[in-house]
Amino acid sequence: MISEAKYLHYLNSLLEGNKSECVKIINELIAEDTPVIDIYNDIFKRSMYRVGQLWEKNRCTVAEEHHASQITELCISLVYPKIANTEKNGKTVLVTCVDKEFHEIGPKMVSDFFELNGWTSIFLGSNMPDTEILKTIFDKKPDVVGISNNFYMNFIRTMKLVDSITENTPEQKVIIGGQAVEKIEDNILDKYENVKFIKDFDDLQKYISENN
Repeated sequence: MISEAKYLHYLNSLLEGNKSECVKIINELIAEDTPVIDIYNDIFKRSMYRVGQLWEKNRCTVAEEHHASQITELCISLVYPKIANTEKNGKTVLVTCVDKEFHEIGPKMVSDFFELNGWTSIFLGSNMPDTEILKTIFDKKPDVVGISNNFYMNFIRTMKLVDSITENTPEQKVIIGGQAVEKIEDNILDKYENVKFIKDFDDLQKYISENN
């Protein structure tokens, strides 16, 4: 567990655009051997959610939000060496954003978290057309496909993609996450046998453990 004081120090530095201080904080956490899941949950996820809330309330400009995202992506890269040397277990995950979804920090952390647990991750990033996602599924045959959807307006695109995946590869396991999906009623996914909503990293860890 990362202290509230440490989180607030990082958040304030992030909002000020103080890249060097953010990097210093993350390097200190790495040196202290802080678990990756704690850094991702208690620092990156929490701070970017807060930045998003401030942006929605017009207390943060688009430029400031983008700068915070760039700093966060840099800090995530500092953590990656703790992940890269993990022994592989032979399983593969494909992680992607839906078409017109441009926020990729969340799915990048999900991709990294699978790798931390021994999986090989194929991270496609933001704004991926359905045809390219389906082609990659056919070519790579991943054990799991992870789909990120943060903007509510993209939820129809998410469901369209899920329908395409389940129609073309009925046995394919799919997980969906993101702030937009959190606002949808849980039972909307009940009709899909192999599709599951993942609400946070604790939920993701449980899912990975069950599918290792």
